[in-house]
Amino acid sequence: MTFQAKPPEVFSALLEAAGRTGLQYLSGDVSTGTAVFTSGRFLLGFGERVTARMEQVAPGTVQVSLSSDSKFGVVGRSGRRGLGADRLSDALSGLLPHTG
Repeated sequence: MTFQAKPPEVFSALLEAAGRTGLQYLSGDVSTGTAVFTSGRFLLGFGERVTARMEQVAPGTVQVSLSSDSKFGVVGRSGRRGLGADRLSDALSGLLPHTG
């Protein structure tokens, strides 16, 4: 997804979108271009971890990619979009203007 926004605006919108979708913020930073969220009720419990990566591709344009990992201790979903990533994507799309 590509948005007409600055990195701090995208980071703030990600935090807002996560709150709206029931995801909890774990870590991240505007300067590194990452944010990590979890759907688990407990930080080390079962659930899904969603990672957002932000990259400024032009002045005032930021590209965001989302990936998710299940936290069940089994291999399988890593790197693919999961339900939490889809919900976060939908919520983020409603908060920021898309390019093009």
